[in-house]
Amino acid sequence: MKTTLSLLFCLALTCQAKNMNRVLLTDAATSKGAVCLDGSPSGYFIRNGTGRNTDKWILHQMGGGWCFNETDCYSRSKTYLGSSKFYPAALSFSGFLSDSQDVNPDFYDWNIVFIIYCDGASFAGYMEEPIMVNNTPIYFRGFNILKAVLDDLLEKGMKNANEVILTGCSAGGLATYVHADFVQSYLPSGIKYRAMADAGYFLDIPDVDGVRSFYLAMNAVFKLQNVSGGLNEDCMTAMAQGEEWKCIFAPYSFPYIKSPMFVLNSLYDTAQLAGILKLPCLPPNCTDKEMKFFYEFEHEFLSQAKPVLKSKSTGIFLDSCLIHCQTLTDKPWSSYAVGGQTMRETFADWYFERPSGKGQEVDCEWPCNPTCPGKARHPLDKAFAGLDKGEETLF
Repeated sequence: MKTTLSLLFCLALTCQAKNMNRVLLTDAATSKGAVCLDGSPSGYFIRNGTGRNTDKWILHQMGGGWCFNETDCYSRSKTYLGSSKFYPAALSFSGFLSDSQDVNPDFYDWNIVFIIYCDGASFAGYMEEPIMVNNTPIYFRGFNILKAVLDDLLEKGMKNANEVILTGCSAGGLATYVHADFVQSYLPSGIKYRAMADAGYFLDIPDVDGVRSFYLAMNAVFKLQNVSGGLNEDCMTAMAQGEEWKCIFAPYSFPYIKSPMFVLNSLYDTAQLAGILKLPCLPPNCTDKEMKFFYEFEHEFLSQAKPVLKSKSTGIFLDSCLIHCQTLTDKPWSSYAVGGQTMRETFADWYFERPSGKGQEVDCEWPCNPTCPGKARHPLDKAFAGLDKGEETLF
C-alpha cells in the first residue's frame, strides 16, 4: 500500500523535487486526541526553507473528499485518507510546493508543510468519543489534528515566522476557506498572512435530476462529525438556527472571512461537474442537453462567486480549463494562463502587491483558452479517481 501511495503521489505530482519528510504526532495523538479515523497519529510532511526565506511558511491542507456516513468513514479508515499508517517516510511535491526555482520562482525556498488529511471532514470535526462500526472505533478529530499540527510547527520555528500562506486543494481548498481566520488567530500577531484556496469553492446546486444531493451529503458530514465548532465563527453566528450547515460551503462562508484570500478555481471544475452536478460526460462527448447543463454550471458558479468578484482586495484566478486541483502540478501552476499571465504570476502579483501586476483574472467561456489541455479525463473514470479499491474519491 505504501508503494502504491508513493506511486499515486508521483503520478500526480511528478517526483523530481527534494523529498519532504514525514512527521507523525504520536504524543499529540495521546495528549490532544489528534488522531485519524482509525486512531493512528496525525501528521504532516515538511521541507525546511533555505537562505533568506527560512522565516516564511506555506501550509498546505491535503484534499481527498469526505465521508458521509458511518459505513463510509469505516471504509475510509482502511485507506490513506483515514489512516497515517500508509504514508511513506518521505514524499516530493510540485507546482506551488516545488523547490524548483524555474517552476516556483517566488516560493521555492520557503518552509513547505503538507498536512496529511485523514479525518474526512476538512479538518473541522470533533467528537470526544469514537463511534463503533463493525466492532471498530472510528474517531472524528479533524479540528484537533489541525490544532496539533499548528502547535507542533510553532514549536519547531513557525513562532518566528514573518510570512505565512495557508493553502489547500479540493477538500483542503474548502478547509482553507473554513479555517483561514482560525489559523491566522493561531499565529504570531503582526506577520504577513494570506490564504489561497484551490478548487474549494464547491457550489450548493441541484444535480441534473433536480436533487440537491451534495447539500444532503455535506449536511450529513456536518451532523455526523459535529463540525460546528470547526467552522468560521462569524459565519456560524450570522446563520439562522438550523442553517449553520451553510458555513461548510465556501459561497456562504466567504463573506465572513476577514483574512486576505486568493480564490483559484476552474469555472468548469470537473470534480463538481461529476460529483455535484452529476454530469455524465465532458466536452466534446456531451449531447446538446448535457452541454446546456455544462454552461449553466459556469453561469451558476459566477453567480455564487459574486462576493468574490466584488471584492477589490481578493485575489482571483478563475480559468475555463477542464480540471479540478491546479496548484500541485507544474504545468497548471506555471503555464495555464488567463488575461496573458499564468496563475503563478497572478498569485505572485497579488501576494507581493506588484504595482504593474494583475491580481484578478476571470476567463472567458470554454473552449476559449488555448493554454488549457486539449483533453480532460472525467473524474468518474477509475483510472483518474484512484489506484486501489477504497481509495476512489471525486474530490
